[in-house]
Amino acid sequence: MNDKVDQVHEDWLDIAKGIAILFVILVHVIIPIINPITTHLSSFTIPLFFIVTGLTYNSKKYRKNIRKLLTKRGRQLMIPYISLYLLMIALFIPLDAGIDTYLTGEQLLFWFAYGAGPPDSSTHLWFLQVLFFALVLFAVIDKALQSSSPKLRWTMIIGLPIISMSIRSWFYPLLVPWRFSAVLVAVAFIFIGNEMRRFKGIAPWTFNSRTLDTIIFFLLSMVLILTSTLNGFTDIAMDRFGNNIMLYMANGVVGSILVFAISNSLTNLDGIANALQDFGRRAQEIYEIHPIIFYLFPVLSLIIGIPFLVPVEYLPLLWGIEFLLAFSISLFVARYVISKNRFLSLLFRGMSLKRRQKLATTSPDVSVSTS
Repeated sequence: MNDKVDQVHEDWLDIAKGIAILFVILVHVIIPIINPITTHLSSFTIPLFFIVTGLTYNSKKYRKNIRKLLTKRGRQLMIPYISLYLLMIALFIPLDAGIDTYLTGEQLLFWFAYGAGPPDSSTHLWFLQVLFFALVLFAVIDKALQSSSPKLRWTMIIGLPIISMSIRSWFYPLLVPWRFSAVLVAVAFIFIGNEMRRFKGIAPWTFNSRTLDTIIFFLLSMVLILTSTLNGFTDIAMDRFGNNIMLYMANGVVGSILVFAISNSLTNLDGIANALQDFGRRAQEIYEIHPIIFYLFPVLSLIIGIPFLVPVEYLPLLWGIEFLLAFSISLFVARYVISKNRFLSLLFRGMSLKRRQKLATTSPDVSVSTS
């Protein structure tokens, strides 16, 4: 496969991640309110990132050197997870007195040590932690199964979510320490993505027929709307997989395929495609930064001394404003601040500015959920 074809494949994947990160921000803007938007989008947005991880995982590269994977992904995911979590603890302590931060610094420290939680108030950094441990566990299992029948891999896809639910039931109503139940579900999605790679590589998802693509897209959309409604709102960070874990797995796959189809159809629209590729390549930084914007309104409210109360009928307007602010400010900071500062690049990406620039010129494998 030549470099030009590889670049086309990377482009549609970056577009898919760009779409997914927009959906993640939208869900975070609306919750804790549960409505059709959050119900449908939560069914597949986070699973999509795990599936992309499996889709781009290079088995031949890491089966012989899992230590390299540990080092590379530990740097990229766990350095930001630990650093940003400790920074958040340090910031929340002085804010406790004047702003409702929903958690105190001391509570954050406890849940940091526990590796999960707090119940109903998990910080967004959980994703970095789960992705790292899921990727490592997948790599170990993938290496162990390299000479085995492919059927065993499908046993993992079916069996790991069931085991996850069993572990969750043992700890309920407490969350599973270090989110091991979520890790197992994430591993199953990574296996699904890797099986997609075995099936058709990382070629764009299309039948090369606009009519057939449109019909299948419509049918899968109807299926997703129905099944995500039946399964209800999901939140893997809180071990909430809806009414049925297998419906959650199915919705994750169907939703991801739909996003893949959209991303492929957008590759010829240069302006939109380029913007979404940029979003996708900066997905990790945008994800890490965007929740900070949600505190702007309470902070401004404290400064001017006016309670921050929004009538129910104006909530959609507030969601739109918060979404635009969270996304645009996060993108600006990621593009013009983090990418140009050595310390911030290490804090948010786990690598020095020099190393990141070197990787960007030698390998496309420098974005979240790409292996």
